[in-house]
Amino acid sequence: MNNPEKRPQFVRIDHREPLPGYREPEGRWLQPYITLDRTWKCCLRRPLTHEQERAGLLYVVVALDLPRLKALMEHEDDKAARLAGRPGDDGPVGEGGPPEATAP
Repeated sequence: MNNPEKRPQFVRIDHREPLPGYREPEGRWLQPYITLDRTWKCCLRRPLTHEQERAGLLYVVVALDLPRLKALMEHEDDKAARLAGRPGDDGPVGEGGPPEATAP
């Protein structure tokens, strides 16, 4: 019989390997989207670690419009950078309060 696995012109790809030409998306966040109740929502690409949860980082951010959502995402990125010890805003996690864009 004609077995495609035994033909040399066919290369078998393991199901655990990424597809050719696929690159892992950059950044911590998935694509923001608008929900049925007309609010904007965005989730992280990966779950939070226990340390990040204890520090008060958020897995999901929700806002009334896209600019406010982007401001919340940046605020969470700053908190995550401070927690990781990377250069960013100085001070412990939790100081400073929410960004100005969340004010009505």
